Amino acid sequence: MTENKDTMARARGTAAETKQAAGGRSSPLVYLNLRRRFNRPFPSKNAPRVLLLQGPVGPFFRKVQALLNSNGFDAWRVSFNAGDRIFTAKDKNLNFSGTLDAWETWFSEMVAEHGFDFVVLFGCEREIHRIASAQCERKGIPVICLEEGYIRPGYVTMEFSGNNWRSPIAGKLPPEEFVASEAERKVVSYPSSFGAMASYAFLYFSLRGLFSTVGERRLFHKQKRALASEAFYWFKNYYRKFRNLADNYRSIEKLLEHHDHKYFVIPLQVHDDSQLGRAAGSWNNQKLILKSIVSFARNAPPGYQLVFKIHPMERGHSRDWQFIRQVSLLNDVADRVHILDGGSLGLLTRHAAGMVTINSTSGLSAIFHGIPLAVMGQALYRHPELAYCITKGIDLDSFWTRDKVAPAELRKTYLAWVKDNCLEAGDFYAYEGMEAAANALLAKLQAAVRERASTPRPTADGAVVVAGSFRQDLQGGAAV
Repeated sequence: MTENKDTMARARGTAAETKQAAGGRSSPLVYLNLRRRFNRPFPSKNAPRVLLLQGPVGPFFRKVQALLNSNGFDAWRVSFNAGDRIFTAKDKNLNFSGTLDAWETWFSEMVAEHGFDFVVLFGCEREIHRIASAQCERKGIPVICLEEGYIRPGYVTMEFSGNNWRSPIAGKLPPEEFVASEAERKVVSYPSSFGAMASYAFLYFSLRGLFSTVGERRLFHKQKRALASEAFYWFKNYYRKFRNLADNYRSIEKLLEHHDHKYFVIPLQVHDDSQLGRAAGSWNNQKLILKSIVSFARNAPPGYQLVFKIHPMERGHSRDWQFIRQVSLLNDVADRVHILDGGSLGLLTRHAAGMVTINSTSGLSAIFHGIPLAVMGQALYRHPELAYCITKGIDLDSFWTRDKVAPAELRKTYLAWVKDNCLEAGDFYAYEGMEAAANALLAKLQAAVRERASTPRPTADGAVVVAGSFRQDLQGGAAV
């Protein structure tokens, strides 16, 4: 309790201590870390200022910060725990620990008093990021939200304001005037990406669990992932990957040879995926398994199969195998239900009769391959022209005999529109991919600065349009 009061007092004190900055003078910055203090003065602003919050596990944000600072930006980073700090540069690094209320106060004062022009974050559904985004919306500060590529491999997602169901283009179709570029962007695959991500994740979560303070633990995302259990689950993940390799291969071969376009695929999502929060409504993997098997057993054409694909990152954590088998046995379709935890989802989708998902980005693969798609939750592509939009579980009953697919031209245009608006070439984990993605983010910020300089449009409350968002003029900040 005393710790919370101290943190809140420091947060409230930030505004008073930093008001000197409005006149262009340097001012002390409260460094909200229970173990370290930031005693150097916060510098006066002389370049577009960017605040980086939590990024992908690994050194990607450290590379971004260095790149921005060497290309005319003043980039700062907020670290929330020991896992963040291990991948953060020593300079221009701010530490925060405390409650969500303290974070809201501290962040609001920080971006306003010190003239931050942009905020960049990974995972817009994390609680700290939802609070930051809401504050930025009120203050008119553009937020660039990063996410794994909607289409992978070879792409990462970069959008202003939000991703997935919070994307500016979620639930929409391309405007009539949109014309896809004739020049296809070269897509590079990064084979080392998954291994690098797994290594970074192990290091990040290990250090986070071992060395973070009590105050920092309050703001953990993926709260239930304890260090010892995570190590066990990831060991089990790799064990199952190689143990089931041959079985997965034989099952896929059998499906393609004997049930081509006569099976439905259901890609299961990571159990604590942020997309299974507000965007999923009441749906989760267990409810999807139960509803889909019962509906399939009663309504699917005879001889058709049902294939559940376990997410590669869930292979060690998941206990869905047992549940799928039990429900299948109870509904007398055990011989028609298959479970895979490896293999190409793209290949499975290409030869499937349809796909059912809560809101996985795998739905874009179904659109690409032109197969019927049922979506249960809120998703980027949830539109009746693109998918069969489920509002109640009973709606799924008619999907198994539904053969409606969006026209090929619409699907092609839609996917090109998504790439054009949301995706950049690169990767967050493989070395070469990080270079490409960091340069794409730099280019996006530079374009936003140029747009602000060339086409400012004042609104009634004195704000100006900036790259699709609004930014109010910040007093005391140098003009850029």
